[in-house]
Amino acid sequence: MGAKKRIVRWIAIGLVIVALIASVGLLAQDGGTGRSLGFPAAAISSLPLLAVGVSFLLIQPMLRPRWAELTKNILLAATFLLWGCVQLMVQNSLSKTLGDVVIALYVVDLAWTVLARVIPAEK
Repeated sequence: MGAKKRIVRWIAIGLVIVALIASVGLLAQDGGTGRSLGFPAAAISSLPLLAVGVSFLLIQPMLRPRWAELTKNILLAATFLLWGCVQLMVQNSLSKTLGDVVIALYVVDLAWTVLARVIPAEK
């Protein structure tokens, strides 16, 4: 594994760890057991989404998926990134619309996954 690949791998791992820690912090804050450490609630809720979305994008060249799988993976990563951005937005009609787009993208991604598994690919 080349140095560049190792660096990207460790960045991806670091972002996943940040996402997991931020998720635990978010749940702890919601449960009243944690403190926000002075961060706005929007930043705390968007961090895990943005971090894991960027991480998933970074590993795509290492995974080298086929075009259909790459497209689906990019769609999933973009959905997480958009959801993270929506968390940072002021509540208004645009943020509601983008939140609905996030829902639609998750439905498309999961439907794609289900259909790819139940409909055999032509060989």
